[in-house]
Amino acid sequence: GRLGEVSLPVGIIEGGEIKKPEEFRRILLDLKAKWPFTNVFISLPDDHSYTFYLNLPLLKPEEIYGAIELQIEEYVPLPAPEIVFDYEVLSQNKQTDSLSVGVAAFPRNIVVGYQEVFAQAGMNLLAIETQGGALARALCDGEKNSNTVIVDLGKNHTAIFLVKAGTVIHAATVPIGGTAITHNLEKALDLEFAEAEKLKRAQGLLRSEPNRAAFEAMIPVVAAICDEIERLTTFWLRQGEKEEIKLEQIVLTGGQSSLPGFVEYLSNNIGCPVVVGNPWIKVFPTGAVVKELPYNEALRYGITIGLALRNFK
Repeated sequence: GRLGEVSLPVGIIEGGEIKKPEEFRRILLDLKAKWPFTNVFISLPDDHSYTFYLNLPLLKPEEIYGAIELQIEEYVPLPAPEIVFDYEVLSQNKQTDSLSVGVAAFPRNIVVGYQEVFAQAGMNLLAIETQGGALARALCDGEKNSNTVIVDLGKNHTAIFLVKAGTVIHAATVPIGGTAITHNLEKALDLEFAEAEKLKRAQGLLRSEPNRAAFEAMIPVVAAICDEIERLTTFWLRQGEKEEIKLEQIVLTGGQSSLPGFVEYLSNNIGCPVVVGNPWIKVFPTGAVVKELPYNEALRYGITIGLALRNFK
């Protein structure tokens, strides 16, 4: 029905924390005036989020929250009263009298900061969640007991999420993204930044002789991202498990994820199927698209689409 985006001036939000609430409020008011709406779902930047999973005794539903609260300081370096968290039940095993839950937590002061600004802007904040949770809703099938890694390749960082049965159970952010790849091209080939960005988008990691110099300039950054994906995934899958867990696939998203040759490079080096996710898969199962938002651009809206899907089964 409608879409739009506003770039926030530097300094308004830093490291996920609102530093200039009055300026942020004015931007929200401008958005509200342009596209009248009052109900809002938001995801907070992953800088301050904590995502993990727990094995608990088989409890009554009303007992689960309290059981997590008793253990949460082992996973979040804050006193329990300073933490806001929620959970999803992943599985229940009546034979072993146990259940597994995925937990997402934020510092309370970060959450309160967003609540206050949205309230001051006259917006009804219906839900707050992690970026990984929104992406999992858009890109993953929650009905299958599968293990998927989502890699959100952005300009300045790469976010990596391990998703089990549609719920994020581990998350990490690597401070390397598409801009670092472009800077390497810029220096190695003596190009202006805009020229280097255009070359990256057009040629990417294609292994052709004309692209050899560009490939060699980009590969150190791409290899560093690949190594982090493999390291984190291997660690997460082995953590606390008695037997090896299989990773079904890696799903790429984010504005930099359609880089030519990137899928093939990751697949060959990690040894796992890699695909570029379709952020519209649950919105338009028949393959329709939004004309105003080309596919490559839509990859930047995966989190937003996932948030909107909270209203739908």
